[in-house]
Amino acid sequence: MHPLIERVMDLIDQIQAKFDDLVSLINGALDSVPFFLDWIVDKIQDKWNEFVAKWDEFWAAQELFWTNWGSPDTLSSTSQAWTTSVGSPATSASGTVDRALLAADDEWTGQAADSYFPRANLHKTAMERVQANFVSAATDGLSTLRGALTTFYTTLAGTLTGFIAAMIGAAAASGTIVGIPAGIVIAIGAVAVAAGAFYWAGTTLKGECTNVKTSLIASINDKTGYPGGSWPPGAVLTA
Repeated sequence: MHPLIERVMDLIDQIQAKFDDLVSLINGALDSVPFFLDWIVDKIQDKWNEFVAKWDEFWAAQELFWTNWGSPDTLSSTSQAWTTSVGSPATSASGTVDRALLAADDEWTGQAADSYFPRANLHKTAMERVQANFVSAATDGLSTLRGALTTFYTTLAGTLTGFIAAMIGAAAASGTIVGIPAGIVIAIGAVAVAAGAFYWAGTTLKGECTNVKTSLIASINDKTGYPGGSWPPGAVLTA
């Protein structure tokens, strides 16, 4: 697993631990409240319920992230595979379609030969366009997505680090009955800030994915080098 993803997962575990600490602190403080001050407990409970609702809403909204991590490394290896398995062979093959290199040029002359070689050049162009139309678009797109995904998880890691600091502050403020309301407010604010940062990061990543998709579709639909939108007809070329 990518180190950034491992970092995010570790931070999530730390945040859950800070949440548990906050629950323990508040419960411990409330246990010491005498019965005739139950109205204070009720007020605190209402505020706590508000916080828990926002807490649950926040984590539920991130479920898609936690179940679909993605892999920057896989994007890199796939990009490389496009180059080595598609781009390089096509480029190499296009280099052999040269009148000076074809054996037919030594054996074949006349009108038929003159008609054959221009058609051979169509195949050469088609093979060259494999790199230009498809491979470059795929590798560029995958590289862009890798960078976007890395930025996304870097943003999440930074946000979660701030989230932990805020939860520590909330716990510090909640050591007494008087401080609990302030601590809960701090915790609610931390959830709101994290939700905003996650939304921004997710929207940015989605935008990059949409741009890459649009670029790939445009490349696929570019029929330059393919007469009539398909591979040019002709005989099989033999060097």
